[in-house]
Amino acid sequence: MATFLYSAGLAALALQAPAPTPDSARAALWARISADSTDAQAWLEIGRAYVQGVGSYHAHRAPSDTGWARAALDTAELAFARASGYGRGTRTADSAQVFRVYLWGHKALLAWEAGGTDAATTAWHALPETLRLPPVLEELGENLLRACPRRGILLTAGDADTYAAWYMRFARGLRPDLLIIPLAAWTGDSVLRGRVLREARQRGAGLQALADRRRGPLCASTGFDRAPELRPRVRWRTHPLVWVAGMEAKGDRVPAEDFVFAALRLAIDQHETWSPPAVAIYRRAADVTSALCRPLETFGVKAEVGC
Repeated sequence: MATFLYSAGLAALALQAPAPTPDSARAALWARISADSTDAQAWLEIGRAYVQGVGSYHAHRAPSDTGWARAALDTAELAFARASGYGRGTRTADSAQVFRVYLWGHKALLAWEAGGTDAATTAWHALPETLRLPPVLEELGENLLRACPRRGILLTAGDADTYAAWYMRFARGLRPDLLIIPLAAWTGDSVLRGRVLREARQRGAGLQALADRRRGPLCASTGFDRAPELRPRVRWRTHPLVWVAGMEAKGDRVPAEDFVFAALRLAIDQHETWSPPAVAIYRRAADVTSALCRPLETFGVKAEVGC
């Protein structure tokens, strides 16, 4: 009887956030979970599958169904919580805990589209205090926020730099003067782009013009392989950990020696799951700004980032 009720519960979860199109991979994952409800890896993968589904929602190629997107994120949240519990002490659990924090970024993005930056801030403030990023990602987020001059717009490239920066900005309250925009969301999500431009009371869609209106610079994280090519074209300058374009206050650049990499050293020593994404970003930063090799050497990670 208990097994039947549990299987019925799984079916209800699967129906809670139906995919826009049939997905055999998702069905196979639910079958794995039905066969073994403690399969932490399957729970992790089903959570990621639903998050990826929400990514297609942001393209807005069909009539928007915000209710479906929110239900998909709720299903993913439950899946990541199960993965974290059943995989306790494993890399699967480590990943699930980080993805649980990332989910609040996805929820904030939905809120941003619908209600603006205040709604996004409110969504982040609902993050439970027990959910935190590992220190290596917190350190990465803080370093990126410090690297962008005052009143800047920080463009991010992927999950690691986006959610690390968002988490430290909204959940920890650092650098409230910055606007953090994933470049893929800006180019691919017309609803979000329109919301940002309306809030700025700007008709044109150029990021540099948006930064100028805020009286700050445009920054791009070294999560990008190279400084992004934007239209209208911008002239990038190299700073530690970011490229910068546009206006910035005199003396607003943080010296390379002031950045900290203590958590990175510890994460590498302990073979933590989330050290490779941070290493990749710092490696590109060191390639662009060789002065970073001095503080990286101070914290004993010079070799790991290829200096």
